[in-house]
Amino acid sequence: MKLTLRLGIAVLVAVIAAWFTFQRIPPELSRAEFMAEVRTGHVHKVVIKDKQVITGESSTRGPFRTGYKEPEDASLVAELRAQGVEVVFETSTPGLI
Repeated sequence: MKLTLRLGIAVLVAVIAAWFTFQRIPPELSRAEFMAEVRTGHVHKVVIKDKQVITGESSTRGPFRTGYKEPEDASLVAELRAQGVEVVFETSTPGLI
């Protein structure tokens, strides 16, 4: 009986934690959707994290994320800045192994 109760509580806590995590992850935009938001002036600032992902907020769609690949996207930063978007680069600090 105690094991079943503990297992039930553990599952409930895991489900709640997963739900909160899911709610904090912004939706992913395709590159076409992202650039459409930029070109229509709905994006004013983006953060490129670890040269892998772009995050930002659109005035119409809210928070978003999209992929970033450094070699292929070399001209993207210049294009974003030409559209008046502030571009910030961030690097995560490595965790302990």
